[in-house]
Amino acid sequence: MTRTVVLVAALAAPLCFLPHPLWEVDDARYAEVPRAMAASGDWATPRLNGLDYVEKPPLGYWLTALSYEAFGVSEASARLPLALLSLMAVAGVWWLGSWLLPGLGQTAALMFSTCAGTLALSHAVTPDVPLTAFLVWCTALILRTLAHPEDGRWAGPLAWVFAALAFLSKGLVALMFPALWSAALLALFPSLRRGWRGLAFPVGPLGFLLIAAPWFLCMEDRHPGFLRFFFIEQHLQRFLTPKYNRPGPWFFFLPVAAAGLLPWTHLVLAGLGRAWRERRRGEAQAPALALWSLGVILFFSVSRSKLSTYILPAFPHLCLLGALAAERPAPRWARWFAGGCAVLLLTCAAAVLTPPVRALAPLPAAAWTAAALSLALLGLGQLAALRPRLSLLGPAAGALLALAAAMGGFRAAEPFVSARPVGLALAARAAPQDLVYCYGTYLHGLPFYSGRPVDRMIYWVGELHYAQRDPANADRFGDDNAIRALPLRGRAVFVALRRSEAEYFRTLVKPEHIRSFETYGRWVLAEVGYAPSAGYGPWIVTRVRLRSSAAAVIR
Repeated sequence: MTRTVVLVAALAAPLCFLPHPLWEVDDARYAEVPRAMAASGDWATPRLNGLDYVEKPPLGYWLTALSYEAFGVSEASARLPLALLSLMAVAGVWWLGSWLLPGLGQTAALMFSTCAGTLALSHAVTPDVPLTAFLVWCTALILRTLAHPEDGRWAGPLAWVFAALAFLSKGLVALMFPALWSAALLALFPSLRRGWRGLAFPVGPLGFLLIAAPWFLCMEDRHPGFLRFFFIEQHLQRFLTPKYNRPGPWFFFLPVAAAGLLPWTHLVLAGLGRAWRERRRGEAQAPALALWSLGVILFFSVSRSKLSTYILPAFPHLCLLGALAAERPAPRWARWFAGGCAVLLLTCAAAVLTPPVRALAPLPAAAWTAAALSLALLGLGQLAALRPRLSLLGPAAGALLALAAAMGGFRAAEPFVSARPVGLALAARAAPQDLVYCYGTYLHGLPFYSGRPVDRMIYWVGELHYAQRDPANADRFGDDNAIRALPLRGRAVFVALRRSEAEYFRTLVKPEHIRSFETYGRWVLAEVGYAPSAGYGPWIVTRVRLRSSAAAVIR
């Protein structure tokens, strides 16, 4: 009964906390692009802040835009497709584990749905979640085709379908990973070679092309040179060069994986050891899972562009290996590893409450307390893993409670992690003729919450390299001269910037032209305009009166 309760809670976790504020940067970006898509009615070209944003394929945007159309624009509707895709990935792990490693599907699903990486990314809108969900089913169907050739007629084509959906979610890796993995399985395990015909059945590749190709052809027709930009710059150059400024040492993903798999890291390591032993005996099931997971991690470790979310597609298969190890008592070294993790997490929880650590960021006390509580709950879950009767339920319950504490902390830290306060203030204060600038940064959630685009981005290009190349967009970008040119006749300019740059910003604008300078967490919203003494008093007074009248009507 207790296990059922914990499993139900784990499956419900992605659907909890849907309305929390959008986090900067990726969470807000991937919620805003589909909002603009649904508002414009153009479902072909993704746009960010009114500019073409074509670095990622559109499937994730389409799903979120459909959610907006059905339920209205909100944080909850932005995250609903993400939650459903997370559950789809869990279902794929369950199905694969139920027949590949009989009897372990439920355990693997529990582990995957409660590991730290899954819990975190199932609440932040990124393309890595749909990629993972579709690749789980793609790899499960590939293994089904190879291990049960009699099922190849349906499993093989379906694997291609899910590969196409993954391709439309993230790009070339969705085809490259399954192709290389399938080739490695056929080369290393003769027992699987009977099923290759199911994967080569022409219906599968044809289905892939029919699903994946039309959008790319449409985009190349609309934007000549798009295919080169997407495949050469966004794939090859991102992988081979430091152009996109996401560096990291070769071992970057090792601690990321160790932390992201908590509280199951010790079992996953034991499962990898078991896969190695089975490979030496010629067995294919566990080694196939290890080959996929380690291949994904190795690929991104070699890449010159590294983000911690990239290796999420490795987690489902690693959790299957962890479930395989969980059917036996954990080896002594694994128990020592779990105990060490528990001590480290509890130590970090205590350190978070000390003044030197809290001085690193000016977060509210409630946010620091929530962070300490979340780490402590994860640590207690690791301690529970040392007791045979609690080896599964204790860590899972600890992870779910840690999620609840962390989400409470993020809510308390909203002004430091979200543009929502700035966006709502802007929506309340800016008149239709006013302009909005971002200085030294770009708050991706600003258009989502304010309902208006950022008119000019000063010293920021970010992910808009493609749009910046178009001479028609030259006035959307700028430097200090754009700030020195303020104020503008007949309109105010609202400038959002980091609090750390506030003093320098003040040197660019005469003090009498700064109407307000308000701080929201780590952001500042400055209003720049002519003072009443400069001859624009009647216009300002009328504007204030209009707002006062509107406020009276609302009351």
